[in-house]
Amino acid sequence: MEEGDKVLIIDNRYKIDNEKDEDLQIDKLYRAKDLQLDSDVYIKVIRDNTTIKDTFIANLVDESMMMSNIDCDNVANILDVITDESKYYIVSEYFNGISLFDLVNKNNITLDNIIFIMKQMVTSMSIFDEKGFYHGGIRLDNILVDENHNIKIYDLGITKANGGVNIRMNDNISFLSPHQLNINYTDIESDFFAIGVVMYYCLFKKMPFKIAKTEFEMLKNIDKGINLDPEKITIFNEPVIKIIKKLLDRKDKYNNYNEILIDLTKIMYVKADIVENKDIDLEEVYCEEPKKDNSFMVKLVSIIMCIIILIMIIMQL
Repeated sequence: MEEGDKVLIIDNRYKIDNEKDEDLQIDKLYRAKDLQLDSDVYIKVIRDNTTIKDTFIANLVDESMMMSNIDCDNVANILDVITDESKYYIVSEYFNGISLFDLVNKNNITLDNIIFIMKQMVTSMSIFDEKGFYHGGIRLDNILVDENHNIKIYDLGITKANGGVNIRMNDNISFLSPHQLNINYTDIESDFFAIGVVMYYCLFKKMPFKIAKTEFEMLKNIDKGINLDPEKITIFNEPVIKIIKKLLDRKDKYNNYNEILIDLTKIMYVKADIVENKDIDLEEVYCEEPKKDNSFMVKLVSIIMCIIILIMIIMQL
């Protein structure tokens, strides 16, 4: 890596304008210029650690080549992998967006947009699951979102290239499933769990479980259950919360991505029915304990009143 005046040249090909004139942060996407192709790319720096296997780079090259043959616009292709002493530079395709973490924290993201983003994520991961891929490291900061809420998922292939062991970038373990924390085993259920954590954060701007520094502490936090505030539950977001609970549950689990997608699609129909119901009191939607549906009683009283009026008319005749 060559250093110039606030400019970094990696492998004599990729130029990063480092305006802060400091070392590149680990596990952060940097916009760079591919001098050879005159195109924008993203570069992420990964530092070697005890979790990374000796075959990681060779496997990642193979994984990236196989991924490039899969047609999916919502997953970023890995274009190049560069080694430099104890660091790895992962070059990925560019996407004009911000991280889902920044989007949630800097803007008021609507429930409809959350569902739209999640449907893209689930659909994309379903495509790769059919080809034998899993992610194993889904987080809020490796999902980019553009102004139309289209997404691009990054880092797919990294965990699989490391033999299914999450490489614990920046010691971030908050999105790892129990069996990743316990025995370093990654599968489709690991991605279900991570998607559940992401959905929860999008909805409530906080993590479903307390953050921990060690795997043992994180497992204990997960065992305690989801940190759910009853006052934040509404008739609009309750179906989403049910999906989240099933994604994070150890027993009542989803079997495949299609089941998740069906439940996400159902939510839109339920919301449409609610909006079309002119008798609904929208203030009740956000109260702590929404009133029960009294539509049956209203109909029954109406029928009784009609019968009484009819009897009175007959008696007058």
